[in-house]
Amino acid sequence: MSLPKRDLELLKANRRVKKEDIELAKKIEKEDLHTATDESLLRVRGLIREAGREMHNMKGFVRFKHMGKKLKYGYMKPEHHIGFMISEWFANRFPGVVIVLGNEKESWVSIRTEKGVESEESEDIKSTVEKLADVLGLETEKDFQGLWENYYKSQYADERKNIELFEKNMPAKFRKRARNITENRFYEKTLDELE
Repeated sequence: MSLPKRDLELLKANRRVKKEDIELAKKIEKEDLHTATDESLLRVRGLIREAGREMHNMKGFVRFKHMGKKLKYGYMKPEHHIGFMISEWFANRFPGVVIVLGNEKESWVSIRTEKGVESEESEDIKSTVEKLADVLGLETEKDFQGLWENYYKSQYADERKNIELFEKNMPAKFRKRARNITENRFYEKTLDELE
């Protein structure tokens, strides 16, 4: 009798989890959690949802840069310990491609092979990408950031500017944690200012 594996992983990934939260989660069923009125069960449910919500948002807000067809890397600074889960999710989505997600302090590297997904934690993203590029014999990235900015420029229309909707769908917290430079720049400036 226990919660599903994914819920337990999300609970353990939450930075605010306590040992007693994990012990309690191992003793209850998912249905008990959804119908709970007890404070401790409500806390467990909240912790799972909090980490799950951040994971969902990070999947949508991470912007990849490419080094050839073998390596994709992107900036991510999650609040919770979900780096591995997200890098493994992208590795499953792009089999045979090395996925590197991280920030100035840590990074997560994953790749899906015939044997399954292999992952490891590494130092900062910059040195990790440099080492992998050297090992894989890859050249520096193409200007995908420029392409992304051109796309944004081509889609911009002042009459469709809706700041409330933008902030609702792309909260500042996640724009900052995923370092969405282009989106932030377009949010703050008009098209005339960008030309």
